[in-house]
Amino acid sequence: MSSAKQTQNDLIDIARRHFAERGYQGTSLAQVSAELGVTKQALLHHFKSKDLLYRAVLDQLTQELVQLLFAAMEEAEEVERQLEKFFVALSAHFQAHRSAPALLIGVLIDAPGQAAVGGTDRPPLQDFLEPLVALFQATARWQGAGFSAALTAAIEVLGATCLLPAARGNLSHRFGCEPVEQAERVALAQASDLVRAVVHAQGLGGAGQGNL
Repeated sequence: MSSAKQTQNDLIDIARRHFAERGYQGTSLAQVSAELGVTKQALLHHFKSKDLLYRAVLDQLTQELVQLLFAAMEEAEEVERQLEKFFVALSAHFQAHRSAPALLIGVLIDAPGQAAVGGTDRPPLQDFLEPLVALFQATARWQGAGFSAALTAAIEVLGATCLLPAARGNLSHRFGCEPVEQAERVALAQASDLVRAVVHAQGLGGAGQGNL
C-alpha cells in the first residue's frame, strides 16, 4: 500500500471516531489532522472538504454493512433466518467497531450531516437500507403488508440493535462499565430473539398486523 493511500485510510479511521463521537458539526478537520500528526492542508490534499471526508467515512460504513448483510443471505435459505444471522453478526460487529452504531444513527438523524451529503444522487447507506427492507418485505409476516410496514419493522429492529452500543460511553458514565458490558453480552445473546419477535408470522390474521 502506498504511503498516500495509508494516510487516507488513517485519516478515515480517525475521522470516523470523531464523527461518531461529536457528530458532523462537532468534528474539526484541524483536530482530525492533528491527531494523525499532519497539517490541515495535508488532510485537504487527500479530502478536499469536510463533506468529502464524511462521505468517505459513510462509504466505508456502508460497505461493512452490505458485506454483513450479503454474507448472512448466503448462509441461510429462509429469509427469516437470513435476518436473524444478519442481526446477530451486526450486534457482534457493533461491539468490535465502537464507532459504527453511532455513525449509523447519526447519518439518519443528524441534520447538518444530512445536509452535507444531501446533494449526492444516492444518499449514504441506501445500498444497505434498500436490501434490508426488501428482506423484511419477503418474510411471511410482512409480505403483502406494504413497504411502509416493512420499513417500520426494519428500522425498529435496526434502532434497537444500534442504541445500546452507540450509548455505551454515556451509559457507562451513568451506571458503570461492568453493568453496561454485561448488558451488551445479553443484547448479543438476545439478538435472534429480537428478530424472531418481529419477523415471524403471527397466528389468525396477524401477518403484517401485529404490534412491533
